[in-house]
Amino acid sequence: ISDKFHSYKSLDNARRDLINLGKFAKEKHNIKDMSKIDIEVIKEWIYNKNTVYRTASNYLSELGKVQEHFNFSKNDIKELRSELKENLERTGQIAQETRAYSNLDKVVLKSEKAQIAFLLQRDYGLRLKEAIHINLSRQLKDNTTLLAQGKGGKITEKHLDRDLVQKVKENAKNGIFEVKRDNYIKELKSGIEKTGQTYNGTHGIRHSFAQRKLEEGYSKQEVSEMMGHNREEITDVYLR
Repeated sequence: ISDKFHSYKSLDNARRDLINLGKFAKEKHNIKDMSKIDIEVIKEWIYNKNTVYRTASNYLSELGKVQEHFNFSKNDIKELRSELKENLERTGQIAQETRAYSNLDKVVLKSEKAQIAFLLQRDYGLRLKEAIHINLSRQLKDNTTLLAQGKGGKITEKHLDRDLVQKVKENAKNGIFEVKRDNYIKELKSGIEKTGQTYNGTHGIRHSFAQRKLEEGYSKQEVSEMMGHNREEITDVYLR
């Protein structure tokens, strides 16, 4: 229900995609009321399509026109669009089956701040925005426990190595540890490519983290908790 579609073709495309989304939500999550669909379901739906960014962006544009009928905000769409732009292929090629990196142990970034953010992602599974901006007074508890707030406001406790915590503190200014997003991505891309791997975006690090933890013997439920997911099924996208 929207007055934002201005051609029969765009309306028909949106209707088809929304029906497809509804079927996915029902089959994968037993969601029968589309108003209960949240941004994590949208993300899983798009990643499972194994599509390119341009197509994914079209899906988000359609959803933005009917956003008030779902359980997510315009800001959620904006954040997901930014993530997809970084992680999905921009060409006619189909996105890779797995976004995980084969080896991150040899990746070294140029600046210390960027390296710290990278270690927070690699060793603790933090999302990009969680790793590049930390308010020490609000998020650091007992000097070793980091409170990371993810999607939907879910708080995940990360028990950090003491040496890493010290580096975070040393590189903080006025109680804030912060790395500029564009600088971090630029350094990360360069660092990964120097190891002979294809850059799959910062979210590929979370895929690597999830798969490594599963290989170490953790259950999918435990990995899901580490990832800060609201539902265990969301983690399946990262374990392909």
